[in-house]
This record gives sequence, C-alpha cells and structure tokens, in this order.
Amino acid sequence: MDINNYMSPTEAAFRWGIPTSTMQERLKSRTNKMTNELEQMKEKGLIKYFKLPDAKRGEWIISTTAMEKWYGPEPLK
Repeated sequence: MDINNYMSPTEAAFRWGIPTSTMQERLKSRTNKMTNELEQMKEKGLIKYFKLPDAKRGEWIISTTAMEKWYGPEPLK
C-alpha cells in the first residue's frame, strides 16, 4: 500500500487539474445513480467517508483508482 495512492478531495482535484467544486459535486449523493456508484466504490475500498456521530460534516478519502475511473489517468505535470 502506497500512501500516495490515497488523498483528500482537495488534493485529488489539484492532482487531476479539476475544480474543487467538481470533486464536491461528485461526492454528493443527490441522485440514485451517484448514490449507487458511491456505495459500490465504498464497498470496493476505492473511497471512504467518515463522520463523527455528532458532527455536521464528514471527510472523504479517495484512491487514485477511483480518480482514474472518474477522470482518466493522472495528468503529468
């Protein structure tokens, strides 16, 4: 396991050269299609969401595999 294969949504957006708002929208489960996709990716261990019981917001961890599935290979810089 390489720690560089996992990142926050902000780092993922930066590494793939997309707006942070694009990542935020991707991780919101507003539609059934997105909810199903996110749940499947959680089950496969490609993304993770954690929220403290009394917290209003949680945190995401995203794998490079998930980013490649959504946006293709990481652009070379």
